[in-house]
Amino acid sequence: MPSFSSPTLRQCLDGQRNNLDFLRLVAAVGVIVSHSFPIAQGLGTREPLEAFSRGQLSLGRLCVAVFLIISGLLITRSQERAPSQAHYLWARVLRIFPGLAVMLLVSVFLLGPAMTDLPLEAYFRSPDTYRYLWRNLTLYQPQWNLPGVFTNNVYAPAVNGSLWTLQYEVGFYLLVAGVGLAGLLRRWTAGVGWGLAAVLPFVPYVGPRLGWWPELSLYFGGGLVLYLLRDRVRLSPWIALGCAGVLVATAWLGVGLRPAVGSCGAYLLMYLAFRPGRLADFARFGDFSYGVYIYGFPVQQLVTALLGGRTEWWVNTALSLPLVGALSALSWHLIEKPALQAKNAPPSLLTRVLPAKVRAV
Repeated sequence: MPSFSSPTLRQCLDGQRNNLDFLRLVAAVGVIVSHSFPIAQGLGTREPLEAFSRGQLSLGRLCVAVFLIISGLLITRSQERAPSQAHYLWARVLRIFPGLAVMLLVSVFLLGPAMTDLPLEAYFRSPDTYRYLWRNLTLYQPQWNLPGVFTNNVYAPAVNGSLWTLQYEVGFYLLVAGVGLAGLLRRWTAGVGWGLAAVLPFVPYVGPRLGWWPELSLYFGGGLVLYLLRDRVRLSPWIALGCAGVLVATAWLGVGLRPAVGSCGAYLLMYLAFRPGRLADFARFGDFSYGVYIYGFPVQQLVTALLGGRTEWWVNTALSLPLVGALSALSWHLIEKPALQAKNAPPSLLTRVLPAKVRAV
């Protein structure tokens, strides 16, 4: 039984120090490590975690789960605290789209022309060049290739395979807004929703049609549920240790790892996020995780192309990380951070159309 000296999640959230920025950066780097296996060695290369968990999760999917768990917690808090739906949605727009837009412009007008095997005139005349820009910016039917780019790579011809998660992330933002507006952002509805996400993949004819939504909902929903239970959840080292044991057991047995990550993994992540220590000061450098995530894949493909083909995964990772780090730092300081400074001033159109107050959780 946990000691009542263990702080509640609410107490931890009310504090000023946490390790969330550091954990998100670790997850972003983990995605790069995971992608280095197919990008450097070819599609079908199995990484260690995927082999150990008998195909349940790769390191990349686990790191996406980390992002979504943290997002579920923080986005729900943002919905609760925002003075209006306009403020909530405007902050979400500024977090995703300015950095994404610049990265896509760099990809289309710098990376693409430098790496295409087509004549430049053909590259710029191709409709796919501009479809890549607007489809990925709007998150509507994301497009993975640019004309003639990376066609000889071992993982051809995807330019940025990381972008697939963004439409789900934005979908969860809108879901939280809608549920909050309806006054249904409550513990019981969140618990029922999480249970449905765990069960639906096994329902014939229904689960396969839902694609990634049920699995990703387990992770986002895990953070959301913990936030709604923040007064009752105590961050005990003994419970965290038990959760770690459940994760190892479900991975080793080859069954149940995904719901375990969305529940036990979410608890363990919160315990690590609010452990006192010097990692809490990492935030002073900036939040580079989003930049690392969106720039990682194209840089890794660029490294593969420049090396002339198949290499070891660790070579790709080691050569990619410095450039990705530099681009993510520039993205944060020049694009993302300045954009977020406008989050408390949503456009007047949004304030007129959307409700003035967010309903309480």
